[in-house]
Amino acid sequence: MKVAIIGLGFMGGMHAQIYTALPGVDLVAVADLNVEGTKTKVAEMGLSAQVFPDLKTLLSSVDVDIVDLCVPTDLHAELAISAAEAGKHLFIEKPLSLTIANCEAIQKAITEAGVFAQVGQCIRFWPEYVALKEFIDSGKGGALKSLSLRRCASRPTYSHEDWLNNEARSGGAASDLHVHDTDFIVHLLGLPKSVFSQATRGRSGIDHIFTSYQYGDLAVHAEGGWDYPEHYGFTMAFEAVFENASVSFSSASGTPPSLTLNDDETIEMAVVQPGPKESTTGEGNISSLGGYFNELEYFTNCVKANKAPEIATIEQATASIRVLLAELESTQTGTPQEL
Repeated sequence: MKVAIIGLGFMGGMHAQIYTALPGVDLVAVADLNVEGTKTKVAEMGLSAQVFPDLKTLLSSVDVDIVDLCVPTDLHAELAISAAEAGKHLFIEKPLSLTIANCEAIQKAITEAGVFAQVGQCIRFWPEYVALKEFIDSGKGGALKSLSLRRCASRPTYSHEDWLNNEARSGGAASDLHVHDTDFIVHLLGLPKSVFSQATRGRSGIDHIFTSYQYGDLAVHAEGGWDYPEHYGFTMAFEAVFENASVSFSSASGTPPSLTLNDDETIEMAVVQPGPKESTTGEGNISSLGGYFNELEYFTNCVKANKAPEIATIEQATASIRVLLAELESTQTGTPQEL
């Protein structure tokens, strides 16, 4: 199976490492506007991929099965549609797009081309979050009473031409960072009845957002922001409280989620970490490849089996964007937004 990555930056470098570790998968080409810098990076990573200046040139020069888009969000729709029309299966980094119209246009192109696609909502595949979902689904803790998620980081400084801090291109921290937790909540619980959000704004638009999701008697809250000082780094965390148990996790602790049962016995939950376990280039928010490896292994296995992905689909990602856009509207109006 031949793969091409479009954009060998922060996330493209992460994906490149994973493809080289997947059996039966060959990273044969990369497209990036910075051709010379990309050639240097390809050599330093020990890759044999050819380098091209853009997707069009790549597709006219080399045959590939999968196109992996790791480009700025505002370019997703145009490039995804072009790749689908060329008959290529697609892996698209999150967020899928900043508008529902673009999401639907991508879905239409993929459907008409008869190709498979998946979106990089990696938290659906992240081992600790998978363990939480499995515990919820098991019913062992009784009914879920409350869920709180947190994803906070230093301001990103690594993107090409600082596009992540350009609200028109990235959507800011809400669309690029917090979207992970919005998507995971939808993955766990479906669409909320409504959302109410408050946010602080900075040079990348929304820098920090706080959202309450209405699911009847179940209390659900998520916080996401990248307005912390440089030394802060990155932390993702969750706390889930059940009738008879609680589950807590924080990436800052470096340990698996802890499960506290109703008799106050605290144990570490079993979490299966995929391999390879470490980023070798320093890319990725935390050292473990975690869900990044799992999502690409899942997608390439789906393509090998000629089976459409059922997790992190275009349709599911569009639903999450719909919720996120309601959150953004709530920050503007100061009122809850129904879905």
